[in-house]
Amino acid sequence: LNPVYTCGNQLVEAIRLHQSLSREQAWEAGIEMLRQVGIPEPQTRMKNYPHEMSGGMRQRVMIAMALCCNPCLQLADEPTTALDVTIQKQILNLFLELQESDRMSIMMVTHDIGVAAQVADQIAIMYGGIILECGATRQVLETPANPYTKALIAALPKSGNRERLVAIEGQPPTIVHMPPGCPFSNRCAYATEACRQSVPELKPIDEHHMTACHMNLVTSGGK
Repeated sequence: LNPVYTCGNQLVEAIRLHQSLSREQAWEAGIEMLRQVGIPEPQTRMKNYPHEMSGGMRQRVMIAMALCCNPCLQLADEPTTALDVTIQKQILNLFLELQESDRMSIMMVTHDIGVAAQVADQIAIMYGGIILECGATRQVLETPANPYTKALIAALPKSGNRERLVAIEGQPPTIVHMPPGCPFSNRCAYATEACRQSVPELKPIDEHHMTACHMNLVTSGGK
């Protein structure tokens, strides 16, 4: 959000760019959209500047801007970053409610596996710009087939565990110096010479699960 314009001005601009509405009509549409995303007193909030709103409210304004033209697909790039867990939960619930009420698909980009597990029907695990594993969310997270997915799940904090967190050794490659083979090969405990020389193809394990790996490592529970 631009800090020198009110939220209402920015919402109206987005609406009028895509719809043939007068400013007055767009203003009313903006009020209705803020109401739809759960912002109280939307008439007043339309006149507020971004700094006069909480982080959660600003995120809702951004969601309203994305929804103002009734998209069939919404791309949400890290929509819960920098929000506390309470506000994060509210935003995720809002996405699910809007998806159900508007019959809209959502493509969410996130580094948080917990967030993906809560909202996604299908999940794609990416590393170095390529998909290393994809499929039904529950199946991928419960029976990971790719070493990177397994390492991510192993690194998650466990409730009540006082031991040192498991880390993925090494550093990710830079996008300008990608390795010739699998991008995860320099950090993978299972890497072979084939992994370092050729990029693995994404192949089906079963009807709802695919992985790009030179080895088949389907296990249960992420172990």
